[in-house]
Order: sequence, then structure tokens, then C-alpha cells
Amino acid sequence: MFFLYSLLAICLSLFLSVSVSAAPVPNPDPRFTETDIAPVRFITQFGSTIPPDTKVHLQWEGGSGLGYELYYIPQWPEQLEYYPVEIASGLTESHYTWRTPKSDAYPKGTTFIVGVNDAVTTLNSAWYDITGLIAFGDE
Repeated sequence: MFFLYSLLAICLSLFLSVSVSAAPVPNPDPRFTETDIAPVRFITQFGSTIPPDTKVHLQWEGGSGLGYELYYIPQWPEQLEYYPVEIASGLTESHYTWRTPKSDAYPKGTTFIVGVNDAVTTLNSAWYDITGLIAFGDE
């Protein structure tokens, strides 16, 4: 899992409206600078729901080409802590077919945030992309 926990901290700060400031972290891979890497962005057009037990073709563009990680963050009413769930990691292609969870895997009212991370992080947000909240379940 490349950097799921750092992304989780970002997501949680957004959801809890907490402002977090930190000193910049140097780029871990000196072969790349911010201008060398096109931002990672989903090409997949997500609808209003993610249906259960269905194949969803995820596709994105950009990044360093050194690897990607896909995940989702499930959220439901009265949930206290949010954790990312890995879909796939160590991907070298910019597409993946995801079999979504079965309908009984999460309570009614669950939403997902789907994300993709690049293996190389930079000082800006170009190394990942996340969706907004998407309802999980039948339409």
C-alpha cells in the first residue's frame, strides 16, 4: 500500500473540516520533479451509484508510470473511523477492472470514495485523484 494512510489523513481532514498544516516533504524520487509528472486523473466517468457485485472498468491518465494503487473508502451513517480498502496495488497499466463488493458487505446508506495513487509523490496533489462521494448499492 503506497500511501493510503497519508491520503486517508487528507480525506479525514476534509470531512472533519480540520485544517492541517505541515512542513513540505521533499520529493522521494530525485528523477522526477512536479513538472515531469502529468497529474493523475480518472478518465472513468462515475455515475451516481456504484452497483454491488459488478465489474467496473477503472481508467486513469498521467502519473510517473512507475506504478499505481487503487482503493476505495467506504462510509456509512454513524461510522466513526474511515479506512481505505485496497482494490489493487503495484499496477503498471493505467486501467483495471474492479469487481465491486457484494451488497451485504456494507450497511444501507454506504457511500464510496474511489482513489488512485501514483507510486511517486510530489509536493502537490498531482500524484493522486479521488472521486466525490458515490452511493453504493442498486439504483
